[in-house]
Amino acid sequence: MNEEQLLEFLYLAPIALIQFDEDGNVKMANPRIAQLFNRYAPGGYFANFFDFLEDVLPELREKIKAYDSPSGQLMENSRFCINAPTESGPSADSEELWLDVTITRPEQSTFIASLNNVTNQVRAEAERYVAEQKMTQVLESVSKNIIFTMSKDGVIDSWNKTGDTYLMDSHAAVGKLLSQVLDISVPKNAELLKTAKAQGAIKEQIMLSAKNGQKYHSNIYISSIHDQRERHCGYSVVITLTDTSHQL
Repeated sequence: MNEEQLLEFLYLAPIALIQFDEDGNVKMANPRIAQLFNRYAPGGYFANFFDFLEDVLPELREKIKAYDSPSGQLMENSRFCINAPTESGPSADSEELWLDVTITRPEQSTFIASLNNVTNQVRAEAERYVAEQKMTQVLESVSKNIIFTMSKDGVIDSWNKTGDTYLMDSHAAVGKLLSQVLDISVPKNAELLKTAKAQGAIKEQIMLSAKNGQKYHSNIYISSIHDQRERHCGYSVVITLTDTSHQL
């Protein structure tokens, strides 16, 4: 790769690249830097890499100073967040920019930092975490419904507290088949899953034998779970206890 090709690569690279010395003075940066930081620094550029990240990555300066190898990688995908006012003005809520930074030392007096914008990834992770917490709270708050999910092969992979109360503890239930936790045969197990997959959802009445010695008339609802491409990827199961029948 000649110098012209290298410069073209640096110009088009989707990752921000900065070259700086051991004191943090920026020697060279690609245009992606301006695109990322145009609302965080004048013109998107800054003179000193350490000073710019002092509040969000304070350990950077000391790591550079303490790194005694003449070359190598001294930081990999260290995540940090910068806050900046929204375009509506400084009185408005701040906007977060999340970045992963990797720093290498190609030669004694030179360091190169690559900054990858992971803001959308962090937001997606946060949204997924909140959704999981909400679902957990829903599952744990239902006292008369045993709720669990199964893989596409019919293996139980989640279990709520009502299931702990009436059937078995979650550590015993997870990894089992439907026929191993309910009074149904293996052929019946296969039939229920096949029908639920074909129809989308099914409902049947069953007799549930609880661990407390009671039998319960119950309804079982099995629904097929699909991913964003409408491919079958598992089952959700809800067992509703309707009444107590008799002692076993």
